[in-house]
Amino acid sequence: MQAYLKELYSELKEKYKGSLVSVKHVKNLEPNAKEYLNILAKQGLIEKITWGWYWIPDRIKDIWDFLSKDKNFKIISAQTAASFWNYDFIHRNVYLLKVADRSYGRALKEFAKKRGWNIELEYIKPKEVSYKKFDNLLVEDIEDNIIECMQRWAFTDAFATLYANRRKLDLASLEKKAYWKRVAKSNVRVKQALKYGYSIANKLTGKRLFPVKQPKFKDESIKREIEEAVEKVIELA
Repeated sequence: MQAYLKELYSELKEKYKGSLVSVKHVKNLEPNAKEYLNILAKQGLIEKITWGWYWIPDRIKDIWDFLSKDKNFKIISAQTAASFWNYDFIHRNVYLLKVADRSYGRALKEFAKKRGWNIELEYIKPKEVSYKKFDNLLVEDIEDNIIECMQRWAFTDAFATLYANRRKLDLASLEKKAYWKRVAKSNVRVKQALKYGYSIANKLTGKRLFPVKQPKFKDESIKREIEEAVEKVIELA
């Protein structure tokens, strides 16, 4: 291998091992990045994923190992983030992520497809989402996550997260954030749906787990979904 390729390959392994990397990223290391990356891919030292994107190989155990090693900005969200907060109450094989860069998103989808991982992406501006950092993973903030799951009709995920974290959650803050949000394809505010869930949890356990009275709630389909979700959470908690 020519010295200039060997030097670039060493730098890539040092900075991006296990990560997807774009030609644009590598141009900060080497002006001839496009040409050199193509040569390295043909030699089998790195993997070409899609136009302008490569993977710098490393041993990865599963998708979580990859997401931890990948250097690009992405946030674990919705039901996938809920599995962090509720200790994987419902195990899912679809991974929901929020990303800011559409070019990276296309590369990530292609990389996942090659490895048999089912991922769904939502494109966002980074400032639109609050998140917490767990080692090298960014996970949607717990309050925003509960609200998003409620909006998606993922009531079991939402109430499992709520129940598992009920002693440390600021319910007033959660309800304030939820006030103007609505359950998808309905006129029901997330705050109303949450309070109804609280009341069902109190009723099923015979305890005052949440400070709420039985609220008025007219949407029968959402009522049934919430009742079934809370019953499942209480039964298996």
